[in-house]
Amino acid sequence: MNNTTYRNLFSQKERLFTPKRIVAINVKNGKTVWLTDKIFPQHFYPLSIKNYCEAVKVAIKYGTNRMPILSVSSKDFPYCDFNCLDCLACPSRKWAVTNNHIKYPIIPIELYKKVLDEISRYSKERGCEHVRFEICGEGNPDLYKNRVEMIEYATKNCGMGIVYVSTGSKMTNELIDCLVRNSSCIRISFPGITPNAYNKYSNQWKCSFGFEDAISLLKKLTEKRKEYGREGELLIGVRTCIRPLNDGSYKKFLETIGSFGVDAFQAVKVLTPEFSQHLEQTMSQKVVRELLELKESYKELGIQDFQIPNNLNKIYNDRSLKEEMKPSKCWSSIVSPPLYGTNLMCCVLWDRITDLSYHYGIMEGKIGELENMMTGANAQFINENCPKNCKDCCSYNDNKFMESLWKTLKVQDDIDDIKFFFEY
Repeated sequence: MNNTTYRNLFSQKERLFTPKRIVAINVKNGKTVWLTDKIFPQHFYPLSIKNYCEAVKVAIKYGTNRMPILSVSSKDFPYCDFNCLDCLACPSRKWAVTNNHIKYPIIPIELYKKVLDEISRYSKERGCEHVRFEICGEGNPDLYKNRVEMIEYATKNCGMGIVYVSTGSKMTNELIDCLVRNSSCIRISFPGITPNAYNKYSNQWKCSFGFEDAISLLKKLTEKRKEYGREGELLIGVRTCIRPLNDGSYKKFLETIGSFGVDAFQAVKVLTPEFSQHLEQTMSQKVVRELLELKESYKELGIQDFQIPNNLNKIYNDRSLKEEMKPSKCWSSIVSPPLYGTNLMCCVLWDRITDLSYHYGIMEGKIGELENMMTGANAQFINENCPKNCKDCCSYNDNKFMESLWKTLKVQDDIDDIKFFFEY
């Protein structure tokens, strides 16, 4: 079955979640010049790894300054109603609102619209029609008072693919309706996957929003998705951390969420600014077996995509970057810069957020400002110092495959003969 036939037969979710790998082929001679089976559909959705491959091709042809911004993670509300244990955002959001380090930690809506317009314009002129726009707080994004207006503007006026990440604890019916009508992906964060674990790890003073509330919200989202006929394009997923009180409960949890149509499950290691304090904490063999068994059987439980860390030996995530692992440049800082308030940055790691020299600049929503910002003095500093001076990296996998592809493409005789194809 060729790619055109496959596109015609299957939904957007099926097209992006069923490929086995992506290949770069010289269509003139039919030779495969590069391939990878590490395609991470949840990570890129509603875009795919193919969009990032095309951006690397642009860098070869025209230079990195012509690469589009493909994805932006917006941290636009630094306050939360939860107090989750080991919250990665607590130190940075405290820094953001102290001494005006971030000019607009909560972005005024009219300025927000101008910023979105500028990001959209910049990317469209570089070949990306639909920027992936991830809304994730650093607190609870439900609490931003203009959220519905902001999402509708980003979708309808800027053509952005909305990815919304929240506990959902403060979702109003209006916001739920808006998200289901406009979003590409809604991911609900579960501090724990049992009532006891949820209460413990959410660390609320009074658990006003608990495990059963979160389950009810998921049901409501999937029912509303069906009502609007968006089952083929709106991805609904769940994310949790691998923690001791979750042990033994993963299968039951997957059965529950799979029974009413949740598409994707992701279990991640705990990230914490105090990583060195937890280096020796090992993961139990019981939970390792549990997760690996589910990796083989998750589709039988109704889940379409299942992600767990590759290395299941330690509880806390080691993101240290060894010298031999460092790519020539930080590709993700070019195509996936985060937005903290209106500060456009290169990275979401604590030491990069709190060092303003690693910020491209403060966006004002002026037409053409991104061309100057992405080539200015701070951009040059970022290009020269990342990843050379990086000790750890949250975008290692992205940078690894883009670096590999770049090294391959730059020695090709005619870059226009190289095309990218999914293999199913």
